[in-house]
Amino acid sequence: MSTYQPVIRAFFADDSTQTAPAARTWHGPAGGVAYDEAGIRAWLMDLRRPIYVVRGPDGRTGVTGEGQEYSGSNGAGGFTLLATAPALPAARLGDATFKQAYGLQYALYAGAMANAIASVEMVTTLGKGGLLGSFGAAGLPPTRLEDAITRIQAALPDGPYAFNLIHSPFDPAMEHRAVDLYLKYAVNLIEASAFLDITPALVRYRLAGLSQAPDGSVITRNRVIAKLSRKEVAARFLAPAPADLVQQLLAEGKITPLQAQLAARVAMADDITVEADSGGHTDNRPLTGLVPTMIAVRDELQGKYQFAQQVRVGAAGGISTPGAA
Repeated sequence: MSTYQPVIRAFFADDSTQTAPAARTWHGPAGGVAYDEAGIRAWLMDLRRPIYVVRGPDGRTGVTGEGQEYSGSNGAGGFTLLATAPALPAARLGDATFKQAYGLQYALYAGAMANAIASVEMVTTLGKGGLLGSFGAAGLPPTRLEDAITRIQAALPDGPYAFNLIHSPFDPAMEHRAVDLYLKYAVNLIEASAFLDITPALVRYRLAGLSQAPDGSVITRNRVIAKLSRKEVAARFLAPAPADLVQQLLAEGKITPLQAQLAARVAMADDITVEADSGGHTDNRPLTGLVPTMIAVRDELQGKYQFAQQVRVGAAGGISTPGAA
């Protein structure tokens, strides 16, 4: 007997407490109903189709992705409809505002692997497929980064794409040189990674893209996805830019007085990627515990600052298998 049959029957047994509504029947090709394990598995794994759990005239319970619910009391062929589940294609998963913000078909993105392992070709292929890719800019000289920017923008003139900005505590000039290029070429989305604190270069990138709409709302042109694994770091990205760095950039002429004023109305990040683990190193963090923690921090700071756009929280690392996903 199929290992699926006892599970199905446990939910839809013929007893007084689990009787399906009498009017729910199914109409469709009887030959498409699977009763064996392989056939049931095939239907369940086809996320593009809805699922119908039906009981045939012979009393057997099966699964199909064909046909439809029948509104009458007598389904064609005598099939009773026990349960349904809608189609669940990958494009329906995830936060709809994430897809809308970055022009994506899927709420997924591939993070930046340093030294251009996340290459021009990878980013452009993902972008053409409706997914976001982040170019691995860490460790590259400015000439190579500039070349990558021009090539990706030529291949994806309307996006989507992102570029990495990695924290360089021992060489802050590296961050500044990358930001110079991102501002020069109007790169409007970066993935900030390995940051321990908010830096002047990061604040400059963020605030240089701020402007005000006629209705007084803040337009945020330069967007930031922060990849991190510690809640104290997340708290910094979930708050406005530090006031002392804002004043420093204003005094240096790097931002305008209006941008300095608007800084208090936006968080440092639009999105946070909670990275519990990764292929090249490990942060030794349990993903299932870390994500709720980050969401709680986000909710606390959103309540405090009341940003017009709430920061989204996504998960990465430590997933490892389809079952875990």
